[in-house]
Amino acid sequence: MEKMEVLEEKIRRATDLIRSLREERDVLEDQLKSSRDEVRRLSLRKEDPEISGRLERMQKERQSIAERIDRMITIIEEVEAS
Repeated sequence: MEKMEVLEEKIRRATDLIRSLREERDVLEDQLKSSRDEVRRLSLRKEDPEISGRLERMQKERQSIAERIDRMITIIEEVEAS
C-alpha cells in the first residue's frame, strides 16, 4: 500500500509540474507574440517616408555639428599652442 501512495505522490507532482510548465509556456508565447508585433510595428515605421526624411535631416545636422565642434577644437588647440 505504501508503494502505491508513493507512486500516486510522484504522479501528482509530475502533473503539477506539467501544468506549471504549460502555464509558463503560454505566458512566454504571449510575450513572444507581443515582441514580434512590436518589431513588425517598428519596422513598418522605419519605412515611413516622413520618418525617413526626418532621420536623414537629423543625421545631416548631427554631421554638421560634429564638423563645427572639430573646427572649434582645432582653434582652441592653436590658441593653447601659441
